[in-house]
Amino acid sequence: MTRDDVVTTPVSGKRVRFVDRPDDPATDPLRFVMTLAPDGHGPMLHVHPEQDERLAVAAGRLGVFANEARFASADGSGERCSDEERVLGPGEAVTIPADTPHRFWNAGEDELRLDGSVTPGLRTEAFMRITYGIARDGAPTTPSGMPLNALRLAVLLDEYDDMLYLARVPTELQRLGIRALEPLGRRVGYDDRYPEYLD
Repeated sequence: MTRDDVVTTPVSGKRVRFVDRPDDPATDPLRFVMTLAPDGHGPMLHVHPEQDERLAVAAGRLGVFANEARFASADGSGERCSDEERVLGPGEAVTIPADTPHRFWNAGEDELRLDGSVTPGLRTEAFMRITYGIARDGAPTTPSGMPLNALRLAVLLDEYDDMLYLARVPTELQRLGIRALEPLGRRVGYDDRYPEYLD
């Protein structure tokens, strides 16, 4: 493992190590190990429009809410549930289908360690490197580490429009907002290329 395999965002207490990059990002998964500090902040309620997400607990306790999900127990049994909040322990996992509102958090007093994946991988690694880098460099962010500057975020999300959207606002309304703000964001100097995080 090299240092380049790891990204961190101290503001949310997250650390991600990429363990298996996709040969074909359009079809293959991106696999990672994520740790979340006891006082860390998981992502807000969101959707991945084109990706299934799987989180398996290696250590600690995972709190998860999903409008639809498939849960797997340590004994290998599983069930599909809707609109459910659960706490999972080591050996348990959840798979969240694409375009499903969900969020997760550290539900225990110790560090949470997850074996995760998104399928297909798409440009998730680049998006995480950029957003984590912006947060690490001290720009104002949400507790989960997303940039708060609407113009900067619009430029970024216009390029990475296949990554994620908030779940509480209709996706098409968010896309309209992004399209409206993106030209203004570029006019004031924001760009979607971040070589300082991607090189």
